[in-house]
Amino acid sequence: MDINEHPMLQLHPILVQLATIPAIAIASYKALNVWRAVSALPLNPHSAPSSATTPTPSVISEGLKRWRSLTATKKAKQIAAFISLFTVIMGIHVFLVYVLPRISSQSVLDVVWSIMMLAMFTGTIRYTSDIAFPTPRSVRYHQPKPDSSIRLAIEFEGDKKAAWKKEIVRQLLSLSVTAGILYSTWAGYTTFHPILAASYVISSISTMRFPMMSIRRIVQFVSAYLAVVPVITLVVGVVVNMFAGDSQDESQKNDDDKENMTFASDWVLSLMLIFGEIFGIMVPAVLTAMTLRFEYSLAHEPVSRSIDPSSEAAPVQIPNEYPSFPRPIFLSSLFSLFTSIVIIESISYFVPAFEWLSITPVTVFITVPVVFGGTALAAVWFGKFNQWWRYNEVWIPPKKITNISEEGTKDVDEAQVPLLGGQGAVEEKETV
Repeated sequence: MDINEHPMLQLHPILVQLATIPAIAIASYKALNVWRAVSALPLNPHSAPSSATTPTPSVISEGLKRWRSLTATKKAKQIAAFISLFTVIMGIHVFLVYVLPRISSQSVLDVVWSIMMLAMFTGTIRYTSDIAFPTPRSVRYHQPKPDSSIRLAIEFEGDKKAAWKKEIVRQLLSLSVTAGILYSTWAGYTTFHPILAASYVISSISTMRFPMMSIRRIVQFVSAYLAVVPVITLVVGVVVNMFAGDSQDESQKNDDDKENMTFASDWVLSLMLIFGEIFGIMVPAVLTAMTLRFEYSLAHEPVSRSIDPSSEAAPVQIPNEYPSFPRPIFLSSLFSLFTSIVIIESISYFVPAFEWLSITPVTVFITVPVVFGGTALAAVWFGKFNQWWRYNEVWIPPKKITNISEEGTKDVDEAQVPLLGGQGAVEEKETV
């Protein structure tokens, strides 16, 4: 059967993938606006230029230092929290892989998947709607306790009661829109799938931030991951084949298990395949968004603000306008994303054995080299490769470090140490 005639693929994957290009551009600018506010916060190392030359400490080394400084009780609590989180994640995985397929009722299975999809996409639609009707927000550093980690708090600006009412209305409208798209998919129309894909990309890329981010480390980590995954997959496959029995009884048992499993309907699978279509593009898009912030740093001097221990709660409003500045490397990165999509679809079209390539996460092995390589070549062409490669950001300042830029670091006065604490997770308070 022709791939374009399959009921799960009434809308060609390339239309969903192409919708992610403008979505990534929008997400990059939204992340830039948050970064503009964060980098101007008191205590942020990027709020003032640095003259030191100390190399940037890695996230791993800083994390190990904090871990060694903890008491045995705090270490035990963190280990217990990690085990609990890991148990929850594995429980969800077991439920999705082993429990859901064994639901005998097709309608019940579809309802369960529909609820999960509704919850997943409603939040992304609500977040994306903020582009057209933004709610003013501000960002500040927050430390719940004197010995706790600093967190990044994003809160409503101005009349908070009115802002919450607006968000509730936005949430209800987003829920209605998402339910309508799911219903149209059930009716056989996948026309609105690019909207779901674009909204998911915008919400994911624009909110992807860590206490410390580095272009160099992003490239190294993702490249190492892609190099290790095929090896691990091959080893696991060999081990399974060595120990798996091939007797007739086991074959009959596997056949019986397959007969007892219930699979989601085609319209549900078409929604699930959206993630396969955009996964390969989202991974390198993190570098694209950070490249925009790099070029912004070249065109704008750091905002100097006094570092005062009493100013920990002073918020900075997140701008909603999109600044204009030279961004050739960022545009080259977007073009590389487009080129990778063309390569993927060309392989799917001209090589029948790979006709399903564009709807699988395997596309990451094409998009990552193309985007990383294209962006790096653009940086070389414009004579900015060294600066681009060494560019890094500190969203939450680590202990005793207030300036980690491409030039180096600057120590903190002892009076500021109690405020800085360690790195913390990003805390967003506008979620409804």
